[in-house]
Amino acid sequence: MLRLAIAAALCVSLTAVAAEQVILDENVDEVIAWASSGEGTPENSADAFKGSESLYIGATGGDAQNYNGAVADWAWAIVESPSAATEFRYITFAWKKDGGTSIMLQLSGDPDGWSHRYHSGVNVKGWNPSLEAQPNIPVDWEVETKDLFADWGAFTLVGMAFSAGDGVGAYYDDIRLGQTEVFADVEAKGKLTTTWASLRADAR
Repeated sequence: MLRLAIAAALCVSLTAVAAEQVILDENVDEVIAWASSGEGTPENSADAFKGSESLYIGATGGDAQNYNGAVADWAWAIVESPSAATEFRYITFAWKKDGGTSIMLQLSGDPDGWSHRYHSGVNVKGWNPSLEAQPNIPVDWEVETKDLFADWGAFTLVGMAFSAGDGVGAYYDDIRLGQTEVFADVEAKGKLTTTWASLRADAR
């Protein structure tokens, strides 16, 4: 019975992993390493939406961003009806700013390059096309969930840019791709741990 219960729990865990792809979470240093282009000043910040760290993009001039248009091993297919482990339709992300007027997340795709953007506040750089997420900048952590296929059609996601926009830095956290618009709550990790702990206790 224990083996069956563990197998069922493992199946649930693997299903959840297959349905989502983490881009930014507790891996800020890794993201800073690949987002090495641009004139922003990236930092690992303790001001996190969830967990213990977030990505901070300092913006003192220039293009005020950090990016990579072709991240190694990225080939996430954005499709209408995702089923394979590398196919997705939705993106969720948390962001905020300490002030200023603009914040943007850009997605590099094949085809059309950087023609997939979301911004809140003013699109100060005039980078288009870009869809407005909110009319005002998020001064506190706000979560945005977007239907990539509905917004941009089918494409392959190959890169990303974190764009503070103006002279005020921006924070990013908890960026994930999903096959549905319902994303697993991060606390579910703890629930799975509790399930495993209970199974081990029952076996004693």
